Amino acid sequence: MEPTAKEHSAQVVWTLEGGALQKRRSRPGRKELDQETVDAFVRRLCNLLDTEDFFGRYAALSPQEKIVQQFLASSEDKSQSDFNCAVSPKVRQQVPLLFQAIAGVMEERSGTMIQSTAEINHEGFGRGLLYSGRVILVLKSLRAGFPFPFTSEEKVIRYGVECVEEGLAFLAKYKEVTALHGLLSLEG
Repeated sequence: MEPTAKEHSAQVVWTLEGGALQKRRSRPGRKELDQETVDAFVRRLCNLLDTEDFFGRYAALSPQEKIVQQFLASSEDKSQSDFNCAVSPKVRQQVPLLFQAIAGVMEERSGTMIQSTAEINHEGFGRGLLYSGRVILVLKSLRAGFPFPFTSEEKVIRYGVECVEEGLAFLAKYKEVTALHGLLSLEG
C-alpha cells in the first residue's frame, strides 16, 4: 500500500543532486504558543472590540464569541475579496485593531511604551508597524490583503502571538544598546 501524501512528507528523504546525497528539507512544524501570551492577546483584543461596541450588543458574549461575531470575516467575505482583490470595510477595520492589541500585549510584557500604526488601502496593500522610540520592533507588509481577512480564531491568535514574540525578541536584542540613553537615542 502506498503512503499518503501526509505520511510521505513527514519522512526524511535523501535525494541525489549533483552527485552528492542531500537531505530534503521540509517545512518546520508549528511551535506551541505561550498560553499567558494567548490569554493576554485575547483579553486585549476583546477590550478593543468592546470600545467599538457602543450599545453593548456583544457585552454578554464570551471572549471567543466576541472575536467571532465582531472581528472575523465570513468565508463568503474572504472568497469575495479573493475574487475581486478589493478589501471590505471589515478588513480595513481589522488591521489597526489587531496591531493595537499586539502593541498592548508587548507593553504589558516589556514595560516599555509601544506604538502601533497600521493601514491598508482599498486594493489590499498596506503595512503594520510596531515601534518604540526610534526602534522598529515589528514590520509586516500586507500584500493583496494577506493574511487578512481572518476566518478562524486560531489563525488570529497565532498571528498575534507570533508578532508579540517577534517584537519582544527584537526589543530584548537591543536592550543593551538602548539601556544608557533609552530607545530615543539610537542613531540610524
